[in-house]
Amino acid sequence: LSLESKLLIVFYEDKDFQGRSYDCKGDSADLQSYIRRCNSLKVEGGWWVLYERNNYTGYQYVVGPGEYNIYHHWMGFNNCVRSCRIIKNVRPHKLMLFDQPQFGGRSLELTENIKSAPEKGLRLEVQSCKILEGTWVFYEHPNFSGRQYLLEKGEYQHHTEWGALRATVGSIRRIIEQSDPDNAQ
Repeated sequence: LSLESKLLIVFYEDKDFQGRSYDCKGDSADLQSYIRRCNSLKVEGGWWVLYERNNYTGYQYVVGPGEYNIYHHWMGFNNCVRSCRIIKNVRPHKLMLFDQPQFGGRSLELTENIKSAPEKGLRLEVQSCKILEGTWVFYEHPNFSGRQYLLEKGEYQHHTEWGALRATVGSIRRIIEQSDPDNAQ
């Protein structure tokens, strides 16, 4: 089977996989024509980023293979999912964090998850970063909680370029294949 045939996410309007559903096999800028709300979902294959608004805007929620019987389980603030896209480039992983905008100040290179930035002696503020390899998620709070920001390969000169209102990063997770135990949900 090709990778493309394994990509599937199923959205359900009601919790516990009830109500109207929609099978999605790729990027969708507007889910409203298929479902009115999303209270549960199943990720049959791939890693996905869900967006609160149409056209890939609003709060982001990163989900991997598994079942989420209510929106709280993917850290959703509500049952509003209006667009989604598949995450590509899931291996290998390397990033550079900077404590000043435009890649200034002190820097730190990472290749692994950071469950709690303060416990690792890291500052909570990340003003800019370079994603050298792979795809990463920054979380506002430790333990992979709070607002989520998906960062793919590229340069981000300021925290607003990845959609953050503040430069606060409490934890960082690599997006990798389901079989990797270090990335278990």
